[in-house]
Amino acid sequence: MAETAPATTLDIDDIPFADLLLILLPPEEAAAASGDHDDDEAEDGRRRRLLATVWAALGPGGAGLLAVSGVPRAASLRRRLLPLARRLALMDHPSRAHLLKKHGLGSDVPLNKPDRSVSSFARLLRHDSGKLRSPEEVPDAVDGFGQQKGDDDIENLGELFEELGLCMMELGVLVARACDIVIGGNQLEQSITDFGSAKARLIHYHSELDNRIIKERSSTKRRSLANNAAAAARPLSDHMDAVQMPGSEDGSCIGSKDGAAVVKPAEENDSKGAAVQGHGSAVSLVNLWQEWHYDYGVLTVLTAPLFLRSALGRECPVGEECSLPDGHSHLQLFNKKRIFSVRCSQESFIVQVGEAAGILSGGKLRSTLHAVSRPLGLPNISRETFVVFLQPSWDKTLPFSGYSSADEDESSDHMESAFTGDGPAGSCSEHTLMQEILKKIPPLRSRLKEGMTFAEFSRQTTKRYYGGGGIQQNS
Repeated sequence: MAETAPATTLDIDDIPFADLLLILLPPEEAAAASGDHDDDEAEDGRRRRLLATVWAALGPGGAGLLAVSGVPRAASLRRRLLPLARRLALMDHPSRAHLLKKHGLGSDVPLNKPDRSVSSFARLLRHDSGKLRSPEEVPDAVDGFGQQKGDDDIENLGELFEELGLCMMELGVLVARACDIVIGGNQLEQSITDFGSAKARLIHYHSELDNRIIKERSSTKRRSLANNAAAAARPLSDHMDAVQMPGSEDGSCIGSKDGAAVVKPAEENDSKGAAVQGHGSAVSLVNLWQEWHYDYGVLTVLTAPLFLRSALGRECPVGEECSLPDGHSHLQLFNKKRIFSVRCSQESFIVQVGEAAGILSGGKLRSTLHAVSRPLGLPNISRETFVVFLQPSWDKTLPFSGYSSADEDESSDHMESAFTGDGPAGSCSEHTLMQEILKKIPPLRSRLKEGMTFAEFSRQTTKRYYGGGGIQQNS
């Protein structure tokens, strides 16, 4: 079985947010908004070209992904919120539980497992569909929440989470509206706004060093509890012995500060601020942060990821922002011919089509089989991202009739022209890898039946992937 294969770079189509707003207006209003009152025909042609970009990216021949750049004030929210994912993941359990409760967040992964590869912090977002705001109207969080220079953003966790989440939710509704214009009707936007809620997740993908830190802290805590119990049983005179710092026996953890383990330096790293060296553009079957899967909602909106580099000798919750040499997001896509590694601007949002959108559109939109791959050879790099999942109401009946799972040819002239090869196409190792991936994906026809509600479809999908002997249960 192949364990690695070269990735092919995919630079996904990008639409500026200002253009997205224009294509949603009637031509005369778009001309007025752009200040071009003299050439309605030119403005209408521009609008058609932009809609064609949406169709090419999200339609049956596209990659199922679209980037939106230039969303007002969203970049500052991203820069403040994403580093908090790692801080939460490495925080001691009582402090983290108190903080999550204070800010109305929960977790959908077991945070008591020291060997977990992902920590996820979730919250349900709600909006009034009758008062849908443009992201331009979202308050500027840089000046909001009473923040002063030097304030700790962890105290603003709930507000940052909600503001960026609602901004992304509303952005997803705008993209759904653009899709409805292209395919006809208003199925997608209506299905999202009828539900009026979305699940948001702040996700930390652990570096190997993160997991070492968590395991050391867990081991130190167990030793400390055992030592305390033993000390309580000893005679009083024995307590006069010299006290050793918890965890110092193996030289890896020499104390704590504000709930954070302080790791003894093993080596110095003088490459502060530089791009990290490594082999980031290869994909791996076994070295994944997240297994291959389809999102089963309507649209998924993601921030461009933030990569943090940890170094021994620094307080563990603090990671230094870094860029990977290949510029890849390490979001991996799969189609019948190739495996692709997505590349996008750090200031962009990625909008991804889910299976429900493909079903509601009668197969006119393309859902995306994807995974998140670790950067190879970079054990101290973690990945932070924020994701909003847009879905229909739980009781929404999914119209299976009219959707053809056979109509899933993911190749097109547009898609092929967007790819720049970083490795040999159709190599033996890549073919073997793709075969192994497909074995883990339950076919849509095994999860969707005529008359099924979205709630039933989501339960069946989760079961087929993970539960009761599911294909990825032990992944």
